[in-house]
Amino acid sequence: MRAVHCATVLFLACTAAATAQVPLGEDPNHHVTFENARFRIVDVNIAPGQMSLDHLHELDIATVSMSNSDSRVQVKGRPWGDPRKRTLGEPNVTEYGGKPLGHRIENIGGTAFQLFAVENLRKSGWSETPAVVGLATTVGKEGRAFRMYDVRLVLATPQTSHTHPAPTIAVLINGKVMSDGPDTQAKANAPAAVGLKQLDQPGQWLLIPAGDTHHLVRLGTTDARVVEIEVR
Repeated sequence: MRAVHCATVLFLACTAAATAQVPLGEDPNHHVTFENARFRIVDVNIAPGQMSLDHLHELDIATVSMSNSDSRVQVKGRPWGDPRKRTLGEPNVTEYGGKPLGHRIENIGGTAFQLFAVENLRKSGWSETPAVVGLATTVGKEGRAFRMYDVRLVLATPQTSHTHPAPTIAVLINGKVMSDGPDTQAKANAPAAVGLKQLDQPGQWLLIPAGDTHHLVRLGTTDARVVEIEVR
């Protein structure tokens, strides 16, 4: 009888451990690659047929899909949601600040589920400045903590310039670009790249400090796309 009791306790303990919710940064599929006092960059990568741990979101987050993928999400304590198809470069903003939510993600497709994610570490007091305007630039998604811009450099408009009122992360989706801007704030923002930098691999990124004017120029003959994430 005692053996049965011990086995039952062990089973329940293992089940609880398997379903325990972990902080976002402790899920091996969510890797924090950079953090400063204002924001945190997270690389999300889930292989086909794999599933993340049940993890907790407590901060507003902006994501950019870095692949074409199929996935589904299960919010803790609820059934699985409907399948969701994400396309390369697709932006999204989710507001978790003040309303934390735990979930897990399953990759139900044949390609890697990859996101470039940015968490705004502010829990209030987000910037309310207007959107920037520039050639080849449109607002893709917007929320209280982020504004996301879609920059597409083609033959007719191979370059553009912006001055963001808040720190902004520019991430390359495809093609090749050169970003040029002042490097006076490079030391203060190290190890993040600031100033002159070539982006030639999808997922490469650079930081544009608040108030700095930066120029994006397409390189080569292939169209280029950059998503800029303004951390408000």
